[in-house]
Amino acid sequence: MKRIIISIMAMAVCLAGQTASAQTLKDLLKKATNNETVKNVVESVTGTTLPVDVKGTWTYSGTAVKFESEDLLKSTAASLAAGQVEDKLDEYVQKVGIKAGTFSFTFNEDKTFSANVKGKSFNGTYSVSEDYKTMSLQFGKAIALKPFTAAISATSSQLDLLFQADKLLELLEKLTASSNNATLKTVSTIAGQYDGMQLGLELKK
Repeated sequence: MKRIIISIMAMAVCLAGQTASAQTLKDLLKKATNNETVKNVVESVTGTTLPVDVKGTWTYSGTAVKFESEDLLKSTAASLAAGQVEDKLDEYVQKVGIKAGTFSFTFNEDKTFSANVKGKSFNGTYSVSEDYKTMSLQFGKAIALKPFTAAISATSSQLDLLFQADKLLELLEKLTASSNNATLKTVSTIAGQYDGMQLGLELKK
């Protein structure tokens, strides 16, 4: 029995060696399963994020506040500030008419996209960085916005687009053609106290 087991193991090692020469560890595990646990293990081992296909329609489900720095994530003061900003940001987006299910992005195969806000559609083009950490958005002439770059935090079912505070608020103002100066000032003031605080939109597929 032991000889049979050893033979099987030897064959498995040989096959794995041949396969690995043509495919990376991430490729093999990605094909083997879509289990999030396996994906997390791969990310922790390789230090990169598995590519997520952004094509399709993603619907707004809430706001997102994140820090670029791991040190700030561990800070109690920063956590409290993030909570304050998220509460104010939620208040702001609701006042300008954005609620869960009323705002969505559709990313197409040909690198065009449409942002649908309260029944209105705004078109443009997009590109995703090779390392899948950022997305660039270029709106068409219908809306006066310079190109935007958003940091991406993504899984197969959730996509967070994260911006610097002023950029996100400018985007929301333009898309909704409205603003609330008091809430806007509060959000910007709190966010401005912390370098690396990113504000964003949580989207569900």
